[in-house]
Amino acid sequence: MMEHLLIDLDKTLLEINFDEFLKAYFGSLMPKLKKIIIDKDPLNVLTVSVDYMINEKNGELNIEKFYKKFTELSKIDEEKSKEIFLEFYINDFPKLGSFGKPAKNGRETVLKLIESGYKVVLATNAIFPEIAILERMRWANVNDIDFELVTTMENMHFAKPHPEYYLEILEKIKAKSDDVLMVGDDLEMDILPANKIGIKTLQYGVDIKDISEIVNLLSKSNN
Repeated sequence: MMEHLLIDLDKTLLEINFDEFLKAYFGSLMPKLKKIIIDKDPLNVLTVSVDYMINEKNGELNIEKFYKKFTELSKIDEEKSKEIFLEFYINDFPKLGSFGKPAKNGRETVLKLIESGYKVVLATNAIFPEIAILERMRWANVNDIDFELVTTMENMHFAKPHPEYYLEILEKIKAKSDDVLMVGDDLEMDILPANKIGIKTLQYGVDIKDISEIVNLLSKSNN
């Protein structure tokens, strides 16, 4: 019987033009990094560090991998780097909220699922720190919901699109793949890697057009 739901954030519970959001994100962050990274392209330093975090499977937390590579490339003291990013996420990141809004029926559906006894994981890609994910949850109006787990840089060792990301979630929530349903919009990030480890999936925008359809589908499957 299905007991756990993994639900993606961006373009599932949060309506967002991710390309425009990233353009504004980099536009806001780069001037701050240019002040401390003098002899290298800060955008390249950032993207290489993120790629390393996503693809390196060395047993370290994502946040540890990111700052290891960022410190190596930028030659900036790790604590100084952390201060810069924290200041950005506190003061500047919230201003990007205009790029996102709650998905139709998103909050209501998650609350109905929890009220029905399902345990819901916010399975957003763990490439942002907790402070940024909590802010984006606020944009989606789900920041006060008691999720079973919210995946972040600080608590995950893997990231999408690697199947290990989903295996780690199963380990954390002590569930088997047969007991879990993954709902997300992205075929490569949300659907295929989850399928590889036996998790059933619903692709938002393809299998379902409205997030509220999950409730009826689960009701039918469990009857």
